[in-house]
Formats: sequence, structure tokens, C-alpha cells
Amino acid sequence: MAGPDPVCQVAAGVWRIANQIHPSNSYICATGEPGACFLVDPGTDTGVIDAALAGLRLEPRQIFCTHGHFDHAGGAAWFQEKYGAPCYLHGADLKTLRSSNFLIMAFRIPFSMTLPTVVEAEGFTADLGGRTFRVIPAPGHTPGSCLFQFGELLFTGDTLYARGVGLSKLPGGNGGMLRATLLDLWDRIPGQALVLPGHGEHAPFSQIRLENRPLLEFLGLAGGPVQER
Repeated sequence: MAGPDPVCQVAAGVWRIANQIHPSNSYICATGEPGACFLVDPGTDTGVIDAALAGLRLEPRQIFCTHGHFDHAGGAAWFQEKYGAPCYLHGADLKTLRSSNFLIMAFRIPFSMTLPTVVEAEGFTADLGGRTFRVIPAPGHTPGSCLFQFGELLFTGDTLYARGVGLSKLPGGNGGMLRATLLDLWDRIPGQALVLPGHGEHAPFSQIRLENRPLLEFLGLAGGPVQER
């Protein structure tokens, strides 16, 4: 019996690809310009992502990686070579990116990656199809983790989940910094923003603020103890 379709539309002009080789979310986001889109966190399942692009008749003009772990940047070089799209990554995550194949071997994952040529993401803004795309540095999960804001869409990688708390125990992670980052962003993210995380389901930020109990406890906003993750 065939499993669920790994490609699913999650908002107008946005499709999530659930990578199967190693679970993570990749996103295709149409910009509104004819045939144009950008990729967020192209992970391990490059064939599935590319088939989705072909079916949608879209070509990526940019590749954005929220951070350098292989499940978020593993396919970036493949798409860069095929489409000639620049790949944006925060410079503080170059070390994380370069250690990706070590993590792949350590986790015994049947995948290997070529490192993309990256452009510094910090400070990047652009008008894409009439909407502003903005990079928001968000260190903690990794030193160079970022969020990407595109209109009312917020791609959050492993910094902010709809359910649960982002990990910070891998090399380069810092639980205290992750907490500080989220507390700094907490009152600045619009409630209507649609949070599109690197793992798990998406949700409006207003819902996350009310229902993500583990996150509220981690941040000390639910009357529970603040604990390292």
C-alpha cells in the first residue's frame, strides 16, 4: 500500500515536502512571478522535491537554508547545480555545514551531500513578487540559525516548532541562547504569521502562543520551571 503523499500544499503558493530519507520539512514557495519560486531547507529527498517543482512548473531562483544541518541543506548543492540558484546561509553556520557529512555518518543515514557554494544570508532582504523577504538571525539551535519572513509566512527551521521545543544539544547548540532568541522574538512575531517549521506541522503563531505547552515552559511563560534543552 502506498504511503501518504510527501508533497502537500500548506498555504496559497506554498508546498511542504516531507523528506523520508531523514525526516524534515522542505518548502517550495511561489513568489508570484511567472514560473518563479524559492526553496527553503532542501533536505535529503532531492528527487521528490524536483518532481514537485516539475509538476508545479516552477523553478527555484533562490535557495534559503535556515541553518547548516544536512537535513536542511543536504540538497542545496544539487539544486544549485541544476538551476544555478544562489544559496543563502548565515556565515556563522559555515562550520555546521562543513560538519554535515560527519553527522550523516554518525547517525548512519544512507545519504551523502555535496556542500553548496553559499552567499551570506545575514542582512538579506528582497522584494519577491511584490512581497518583502527578510532574514531574521535566530541563534541557539545552531550559531547561525535564521528565520525567513515572507509576507505573513515565517519559515522557522529548528528554532520554533508548532509543537515542542527546538533541540540545542547537537554541536554548536546553546539552550540559553535559543531561549533568549525566542523571548526576544516573542512579542514581535505577528499572531497571524503562519509558522512553517523544519519538522512537524505548521500553525499560526497565535495558536502556538496558547497551545505549545512545552515551549511555554521552556521559556518560563507558563508558570513552569525553565529548563535547558
